Amino acid sequence: MKRTWAFVTALLCLLIGLTAAPTASAAGGLSLYTPYVSMSVQPGETINYGIDVINDSDAIQTADLSVQSAPDGWEYELTAGGRKIQRLSVKSKESQKVDLRIVVPLKVEKGAYSFRVDAAGAASLPLVVNVTEQGTYRTELETKQPNMEGNTDSTFTYSTTLKNRTASKQLYALKAEAPEGWNVQFTVDSKNVTSVNVEPNAQQDISVTVRPPTQIKADTYKIAVTASGSETSAKTELEAVVKGTFDMELSTSDGNLQADVTAGGSRNVTLKVTNKGSSALNDVTLSASAPVNWKVDFNPPKIPVLEPGQSADVQATIKADKKAIAGDYVVRLTSSSPSKSADAQLRMTVETSVLWGWIGVLIIAAVVAGVYSLFRRYGRR
Repeated sequence: MKRTWAFVTALLCLLIGLTAAPTASAAGGLSLYTPYVSMSVQPGETINYGIDVINDSDAIQTADLSVQSAPDGWEYELTAGGRKIQRLSVKSKESQKVDLRIVVPLKVEKGAYSFRVDAAGAASLPLVVNVTEQGTYRTELETKQPNMEGNTDSTFTYSTTLKNRTASKQLYALKAEAPEGWNVQFTVDSKNVTSVNVEPNAQQDISVTVRPPTQIKADTYKIAVTASGSETSAKTELEAVVKGTFDMELSTSDGNLQADVTAGGSRNVTLKVTNKGSSALNDVTLSASAPVNWKVDFNPPKIPVLEPGQSADVQATIKADKKAIAGDYVVRLTSSSPSKSADAQLRMTVETSVLWGWIGVLIIAAVVAGVYSLFRRYGRR
């Protein structure tokens, strides 16, 4: 009896082992692998996991794939070969690649979030997404270089980036608040625009071109730029440092660059120095290049400062050489500062001295008197 019972027991164990062996092989034949099981991201980013489904068994394995424990409001998708999948077969001793795409919401709390990829209970792959900052639902307008410097004839070009941190497509109206007389132009993809469309969680590069008026004082100017959407808006401030231009004009008070003078005599000419630029001219001095033995004096000899648009009168006293013969002479006048200089040519006409005219008259009169005296003396004989 004992032998019979032992035989029956052995037979039952053999049958149980034969029926249970394939199930155990199928259950333990699949594994899931990805090298990066934990990632740090920012709100609105998209993560892509490449997952290998590995079959270590001696038979083809088929499993249902799913994502479990996903946080509320998160988007995810399992794909293979560019298509969504729910079930996958893997040959013996081979592997198949599947992709898991996870979209981090824009409005999300900072912290760690867990996912799990299951293969029909045969294998499980836990994943962790670390959101590094508090999520926002807003618009951002940024520029890396908000400050630029140039002259009044310069063009200031700023590169800005408009970021749509909302969940919907936004049409943004672009507006600039600049000082009076300034010209501001927005450019996207080499085209002038006044508004721009930005997809959700996307960004758009915008070039802002700023041109100041030609006659403007050297100073620092602020230009506020705003992008306004239907739900949110953003603002940034640009800064233009205008150094100004240096320009000077030298002439006479009446614009006449011609004067008369007698040999050895002097002539006073009122010069007018004008600042035609947009920056102040400092330490403006006067000088002259005159013919030999001519002399030129200035009063005052220096102008300490000349503001933009202002003029100053300088008295120039020009003395001609006493031996100068009648004719035209050129006196070159120069006004100069460390930043700019200006020239003017004054044509001086030398005339015969009135004294010499009277001397000539007296000589002629003396000659006439002498001839008359001779006629009277010798005419009677």
